[in-house]
Amino acid sequence: MIDGPVRIGVEDVEISETETRTQSAVALLVDTSFSMVMENRWLPMKRTALALNHLVSTRFRSDALEIIAFGRHARTVSAAELTALEGVRDQGTNLHHALALAARHLRKHPNAQPVVLVVTDGEPTAHLEDFGDGAEAFFYYPPHPRTIGLTVKGFDDLAALGAQLTIFRLGSDPGLARFIDQVARRVGGRVVVPDLDGLGAAVVGDYLRARRR
Repeated sequence: MIDGPVRIGVEDVEISETETRTQSAVALLVDTSFSMVMENRWLPMKRTALALNHLVSTRFRSDALEIIAFGRHARTVSAAELTALEGVRDQGTNLHHALALAARHLRKHPNAQPVVLVVTDGEPTAHLEDFGDGAEAFFYYPPHPRTIGLTVKGFDDLAALGAQLTIFRLGSDPGLARFIDQVARRVGGRVVVPDLDGLGAAVVGDYLRARRR
């Protein structure tokens, strides 16, 4: 686990011209729950996603990047949609739904190197549940065991697809720290704990590290 402040900017990340040119399928999952607004993490999250999108679209155009925003529900968003997105006071961190969308993205690109990057500041407190008339979000706090179980299964599904998985944990929520550390050990993923100023550089740097492997 990487802890402590990271005092570099995205522009300080060196991009080698000898980077491996194999195609990568990249899913960036960004937490858009209201705590991200309340804890002043909203703008750093947006800047991070936009920086990665710019890098992929200008330097690694063969890569397939999908940005997935998750609050009570998850959905794929374009860079423009994320830029315009405003925080909504709505309960729920539905990482389960976001992981399912990430798996769908990776399956669309079976010959690409799968990379999943997750940025979050809270425990999973919502999941999708089919109550007989279509899937709906189920919210409960503290996290319901079924929410935890389905979220862990979502990580397992990504690991089965061979995804290189990194979770960027924001803040000091002890429940989130325990959950993320356990999941990372289970699926062979990495946990990075950057400060907000270093979030963009950490995510971009990890993307470059993953595609070199």
